[in-house]
Amino acid sequence: MILGGLDAVGRQIVSNLRNALHQQQPCGVDLTLRCVSRWSSPATIDFDNTHRRGAKTSVLPFCSTSNTITLQPGAYLVDFNETVNIPKDCMGSVFPRSSLWRSGVSVQAGVVDAGYEGALGALLDVKNPHGILLHKDAKLAQIVLEQMEREVEGYSGVYQSSTSSAGVDGSTKI
Repeated sequence: MILGGLDAVGRQIVSNLRNALHQQQPCGVDLTLRCVSRWSSPATIDFDNTHRRGAKTSVLPFCSTSNTITLQPGAYLVDFNETVNIPKDCMGSVFPRSSLWRSGVSVQAGVVDAGYEGALGALLDVKNPHGILLHKDAKLAQIVLEQMEREVEGYSGVYQSSTSSAGVDGSTKI
């Protein structure tokens, strides 16, 4: 069963919204742009996280007068303003808003595990050869929450209670 946006906000599963009325959708909650980063080093990924190291990132500045950022084709890490507190009987999926993919830009993110609480982010892939202009707080994605059959133990990894999506050893906290 999918939880509607009204339920997700009412149950405080999604918090730190810019405007709850504008962000609640029939099947989820819109996620808005907090910041954009670029990677500045490689990452290391292994099987058991013994050698895991997140890639270093650096936050790109918004234009101080217009609060916008122009992105050329390429891959970026975006952090959303909203945070989540996923119940142990739910899971989340992040999808791009249609206005984004219609503009030649995609958003990709992993599963938001049951029991996870903290920041949300995603990979923003600009395919449009002319780039994209984004305003701070632009609606980029939507989180859709699904009720699971039963409660599970829940997420207990290193990203729990994170304040940014850069990951272990990534950028400084925002």
